[in-house]
Amino acid sequence: MTVKKRIILMVAGAGFITSLLFSIVAFCELIEQPFVLLDKELKEEAYRTVEMITMGHPESALPPYNSVGYESYPYWLKIFDKDSKKLLYESNLARLIKLPSEKPGSKSIVSVIVKPELVYLGQHNNAEVTFRIRSLWLPYAGREFTVQIARSMLKLKDEIWELIFGLVAGLIFSSMILIVISYFVAGKILKPIAAMRDLTHNISEKNLDQRIPVGIEKDEFNELAATINRMLDRLEYSFEKQKNLLFDTSHEIKTPLSTMRLAIDEICSANRENPALFQEENLLRLKNQVLRMERLVKDLLNLSSLEMIDGIRPESVNLTDLLLSLAADYCFMADAQNIQMDIQLPDKYIINGDADKLNRAFSNILDNAIKYNINGGKVGVESIQTSDGIRITVSNTGPGVAGNETDKVFEQFYRVEKSRSVRHGGSGLGLAIAKRIIVLHKGTIIMESKQEKLTRVIVFLPNA
Repeated sequence: MTVKKRIILMVAGAGFITSLLFSIVAFCELIEQPFVLLDKELKEEAYRTVEMITMGHPESALPPYNSVGYESYPYWLKIFDKDSKKLLYESNLARLIKLPSEKPGSKSIVSVIVKPELVYLGQHNNAEVTFRIRSLWLPYAGREFTVQIARSMLKLKDEIWELIFGLVAGLIFSSMILIVISYFVAGKILKPIAAMRDLTHNISEKNLDQRIPVGIEKDEFNELAATINRMLDRLEYSFEKQKNLLFDTSHEIKTPLSTMRLAIDEICSANRENPALFQEENLLRLKNQVLRMERLVKDLLNLSSLEMIDGIRPESVNLTDLLLSLAADYCFMADAQNIQMDIQLPDKYIINGDADKLNRAFSNILDNAIKYNINGGKVGVESIQTSDGIRITVSNTGPGVAGNETDKVFEQFYRVEKSRSVRHGGSGLGLAIAKRIIVLHKGTIIMESKQEKLTRVIVFLPNA
């Protein structure tokens, strides 16, 4: 079932139930009104009749019953003296029809069989007639009377059935109106959804820049449109990132492959005085390019595996020991470039994390700090403990990065200077891998740099 049909059913159903409850309440109120009016009529007629009898005009009070019917005087009436219980008067209907006596002050409804040939009161084939009976004590002119008065309810029944028919007809008509209204209301409600559906249906990888218009009203549809737009932003970013990755990877692989092809061509066409030495040089070039491709593929696999996971398996890690061990490993590389390393770390600092991944992240950061440094420069590793974590700063005295490019260094294959990265054998993925690892640890990593001044990579890791 479509959402539109569900809305129509819910709106029409709610309206039908409301109309039904209203009809029931109205019926209960209206059904009492005829009885109230009839009881009032019977009481007034009883007073009038007692008054006429007391004044000595019974013939005026009780017109004679005629052969046409009971319309001239439709009341069943008996009047008794309260003290003597003597019957003072009875109407023609009272003589022809026997009704049970009721206690004074009571009201009742009684059904009896009255043959039409005896008296026709509008009864149907079953000859059953229903009467409304009232029994009253009426004082008048110093005397007290007991009056029993009744009247046929056949017309009242017809009125009740007409009332029921009217309410049912109104209920059916209102339900039909509700269905029509709910149809248009559902269409109006779902119109923004249809517009979103049509627009998103036409969005593909070729036009991911399209967005759903968001209105100024803060309703659910605009929130949904904004959510879809944010999803499209992420999709566009992912597709763009994938395209850039494919392009950059192809470009990175193309260079060593071209170098290898040239080296092989030179080996195949070698015709020199010392071919063995010439082949050795080309084989060394081939080896370097193969190693470069191996590092590139390895870094790509590492980055891909990190992108596929959403978290880590935390364990207790002594961050101080991890950083000191890395610094000791890189001392040989630093000494080769006459670079001084300054390490300032706490005696012991424990965090929850993945030791292997953290080792890889800080290894990449230290590797860059030493590789992209000046001869005789400095590399610093220091930490500052805060109330919510620890901040590790790795600095160097390299050529620096322009301020508008410090955020880009964590992107895949980004290089400040391509020649510098090629010279040091970098793949352009080291800091991207480091950032992904830090993010998996719920931390942050930023770079602060000014050219020809200290460059700092600042890592923040939250407490265990």
